[in-house]
Amino acid sequence: MHLVSCIEVFVFIMKRRITDIPIGDLEDVVTELGMKRFVADQLVRWLYKQRVQSFDEMTNIQAGGRETLAKEFDVGALELAESLVDDDGTSKYCFSLHDGERVETVLIPSGEDRCTLCVSTQVGCKLGCDFCRTGEAGFKRNLTQGEIIGQAIEVQRANERSITNIVFMGMGEPMFNIDAVLSSIEILLDERAFGISKRKITLSTAGIVPELEEFVKRSDVKIAISLNAVTDELRSKLMPINKRYAIAEIMDFCRKYSKKEKGRITFEYIMMDHVNDSLEDAAQLVKLLKGVRAKVNLIPFNAYPGSPYKPSPRERMEAWQDILTPKGIQTNIRNSRGQNILAACGQLANKK
Repeated sequence: MHLVSCIEVFVFIMKRRITDIPIGDLEDVVTELGMKRFVADQLVRWLYKQRVQSFDEMTNIQAGGRETLAKEFDVGALELAESLVDDDGTSKYCFSLHDGERVETVLIPSGEDRCTLCVSTQVGCKLGCDFCRTGEAGFKRNLTQGEIIGQAIEVQRANERSITNIVFMGMGEPMFNIDAVLSSIEILLDERAFGISKRKITLSTAGIVPELEEFVKRSDVKIAISLNAVTDELRSKLMPINKRYAIAEIMDFCRKYSKKEKGRITFEYIMMDHVNDSLEDAAQLVKLLKGVRAKVNLIPFNAYPGSPYKPSPRERMEAWQDILTPKGIQTNIRNSRGQNILAACGQLANKK
């Protein structure tokens, strides 16, 4: 009996997560298992719109088909290890993955009609930015499609309010996991699944230019560049990836992109007191953005234990806004959300 139990556990572990299969491949999968092609459509609706937790709940699929699917696949639900809620309504979810790693996801409600989910794409991050807590523990691995989309499934299942916006701004650099990110976006856009508008999905990147060029060929969701400095010397100190993809190369991409696309590119600028926030820096940013249809989000640095930086005072951020706005650059000052539970920008980590 003990031997049989071990074999059963081994078989269960070896099952494929069905949410790891791109939705465009599901028809081939179900026909190979002897089912009709339309079962793929049913699967998409059950998995991503109804968000069922077992194949038994898929009542419009014949019993034999449900049994076959259950033998081959696992539904792939993520295990919720912890959830926290800040006083401002922001929620942070920590999911435990099959190999014991952990990943964090943040839900940010804003008013009555907006609810933004901040999604992670990697366990940890290899960029090692000097102002970001995520990189402290180093990089563990990429998330699969099922683990990325699973964050949205589980958070939506736990909340009555519908997710209206998605930002790929959690743990990790999305451009280093481009295929899984793109297939996850396809699910988010699909009307049979989440049905989120492409205008309400934003991908944030440190500016990995070759992958960015590939990404914009394959997807037209919004992109945001995490800039955070106006000179290569400082940006390389804050963001070592700048030694590979310098500011000039990133801006060259942005200018080419602006000529082809109607929308603006968002630039995120985390403001650190007496580090990157002088008025001279603001004037230099105006020069850098010449020829780019740009929107700038000024984000106060979010402190965390052991960090050497402090946020810029509000008055200095407003002074930046006064410099950028008259130059035709839409400039927003972002309020930090979820600071008390280490859920704000740059605070996420996979610590157990």
